[in-house]
Amino acid sequence: MATKTRATQFKKGLRNFDDILYICTGRRLKYVAGRTINIFGEELAKKAANWFAGPEERELAPDNPYFILGIHPEAMDVVVRSAYRALAREYHPDTGTKPDPTKFQQATEAYNAIMTERKEKKGK
Repeated sequence: MATKTRATQFKKGLRNFDDILYICTGRRLKYVAGRTINIFGEELAKKAANWFAGPEERELAPDNPYFILGIHPEAMDVVVRSAYRALAREYHPDTGTKPDPTKFQQATEAYNAIMTERKEKKGK
């Protein structure tokens, strides 16, 4: 039982690291690992990419708040907040680098939905 708990904690930590890496560099961990492992052969790169790409990523619908923010559902609040802020900086209608009011509104609604859901879970 302790092994499952440690494995779950490791997966959560790896997912959070993946989200932080994506926010900082715009690349997912599987991409970075794939590029790194290319030195050792194409087969190892495929195995690493399959290991990092779990079925959870494929299950998210395009209208899912986590998909809109580009994060994993088990991401920490800090990761959620920074992903929202990165999108807000990019799409804000007044100050954004690529002003797009609809994408900004989607990001804001997704962030509010996620944070409301998490507050309700903490309240129970």
